[in-house]
Formats: sequence, structure tokens, C-alpha cells
Amino acid sequence: MTTEDAGVLEAGECELEVYAGHERQRPEGRARGASVQGSCGVGHGVQAALAAERVRVRGSEDAGRDEGGLLSFKARLLGEDDDDPALALVGGLHWGRHDHEAFRRDSLALGLAGTLPLPQGFTAHANLGHYHDHAERQRSTFWALALEKALTDTVDLGAELYGDDRGRPWRGLGLRWAATPSLTVGTSYAVQAGAGRARLVTVGVTLGF
Repeated sequence: MTTEDAGVLEAGECELEVYAGHERQRPEGRARGASVQGSCGVGHGVQAALAAERVRVRGSEDAGRDEGGLLSFKARLLGEDDDDPALALVGGLHWGRHDHEAFRRDSLALGLAGTLPLPQGFTAHANLGHYHDHAERQRSTFWALALEKALTDTVDLGAELYGDDRGRPWRGLGLRWAATPSLTVGTSYAVQAGAGRARLVTVGVTLGF
């Protein structure tokens, strides 16, 4: 899901995430994209990640190909055990380009991610932070709320609400299956509120090693 949890990889643990998505934009636009991200725990409750992405937009004023990368981190502030409430500082620096323009730094984000285990297999997550878009010279506050339910030992169902102070919020549902102890498969569907709603479908795979 879009909502970030507060879990941090331990030193020496790594994950490889591959993601693909299709968004139907308003009024006739469509976007398809994919990304790959590698994350590793570097010790002292900190993990670092590096991602690369590519998005193709059609049928809108933003039509073209966008490429970019993201350097991000997560640092544990509270919560040593999985059963404890957890809080983490999260941040990321994004750079990208449109079509064949030169790469440039285009955004910086910093915020907090919290996770709260609840009875009967439920887990709640919350995000709150600040986002600076260098390209558009705009600042905004982003937020997200999510609730997960463990349906079985290997399948989780999640619902989330997320957005920022410059647009209408998104509502989404997600399903995650732990196929093996090291391989997880997930999919999600989200809809943006308002007339002519945008829709987003994603599928992703995470490999731990």
C-alpha cells in the first residue's frame, strides 16, 4: 500500500521490491509505470533504500515518459519488538526527468510513520510529513491512514486513506500474500475522490534476503 509502516530492517537484512501500476487519469489520460527498489538495514535502527522508476503517460497534457530515482531512509524512534507500538522518521530525495530532458532534483520529503498493533490480528498505520516540490516550487503536507487485518498466517487485507493538502484524497484496498518466508506478493486498487475519479491498480513482489 501507499501508507508506510514503521518497521525497520535489521543490520544485514535486505529486500528487493518490484512494482508495476496502471492509473486511469482525468479526463482521458492513462499512465503505466514500474519501479524497482533495494533496501538494506545499515544498523542502529536505520535502513536505506535506492529506487529507480519509469512512467509512461498518454492522452493528457503531461503526455510523455518520466524517469527518476529515489534515495530514502527510515530511522526507528520507538518500538524494538513487533508487538510494541513503533514510530520512525522517514525521508526521501527524488530526482527525475521528463522525456529526454536532463535529470534534476525535483522533490524532498520528510515525515513520521507510526504502527500500532491491535487485538484480533489488526494493525493500524499512520503517516504525516512535509513535501517540497522543487520543480513546481510548492510545499505541501502529506498524510496517510491504514488498517490491516491478518486473514490467515500468510494473507493480510488492508484499507487505506491518503493524500495531501493540495488535492482530493485517495481510498484504497490492498491484499498481501506471504508465499514463502522470503517472498511476498501484493496487489492494490485505489480511487481518488471527486467527479471523474482517477483509479490506480498496482501489483508488486518483495524478496527478502
